[in-house]
Amino acid sequence: MPTKKKLAHHSATSTSAPLITLTTDFGSGGYFVGSVKGVLLQRSPGVQLIDISHELPPQDLISAAFVLKEISLYFPKGTIHLAVVDPGVGTDRRKIIAAEGGQFYVAPDNGLLTYLLQRKGCRVYAVDETPLLKFEKSPTFAGRDQFAPIAALLANGAPPEALGREIKDPILIEGLSTKAEGDRIMGKVVYLDRFGNAVTNVTGAVLKGSIGARRIALQIKGVRLAGLKRNYAEGEKGSGNLIVNSSDHLEIFVPGGSARDLLGLRLLDEAAIEQIPV
Repeated sequence: MPTKKKLAHHSATSTSAPLITLTTDFGSGGYFVGSVKGVLLQRSPGVQLIDISHELPPQDLISAAFVLKEISLYFPKGTIHLAVVDPGVGTDRRKIIAAEGGQFYVAPDNGLLTYLLQRKGCRVYAVDETPLLKFEKSPTFAGRDQFAPIAALLANGAPPEALGREIKDPILIEGLSTKAEGDRIMGKVVYLDRFGNAVTNVTGAVLKGSIGARRIALQIKGVRLAGLKRNYAEGEKGSGNLIVNSSDHLEIFVPGGSARDLLGLRLLDEAAIEQIPV
């Protein structure tokens, strides 16, 4: 049985119920989400469940990775994040737990946790069958039959090292980091929100550290956008504009419209950012 000390990772107070978030591409209709929640509640009665999103584009690891990076900043220590976007369901890809910043992430080893895995101090465990956990050999619904039971065991106080071996080679999605080319920063579109705004992997911190403040230009798909706006209202209607958004990422937007549609933007489109000479 886990000791009380091991149970302490759940929350700041011993009276709080464990918290599990759910991020999937299952969709809100049908039985998929409900089945996963049923397993969690059956195996860890009283657990608090919070839906982050079940409307991620199907099999879109890039968008899901960005969402997980963002939500990780706002939940308390002890939170367990269950994330299932799993194009390789039914294959022998590993099931992993990442422990970072006092929170836990349960996901397939397919790059879904790329941003989190690169943070200093993150530890990763490949989950194996143990006396605590026997997997159903589900060919199509590992979210319910394999990943939900892992999250429930964490909620019940099992430490990650009791569920698997630590690994040093989790899969990362290539191309999600910026790179310097001469006096330019090379970035990519890593998220398209429901308004059609295109979020790049270039952060405000990178801009300040590399090429200076507001006098920048971005080139993408043959279009050049210049200058940073302070808010959406400052943007030129009918055109692409630049802003450092609430997540501190450089974003392309069109006031009252869609940058995605106007400029034909897609995930992983390359963007080159440079300083405008004074």
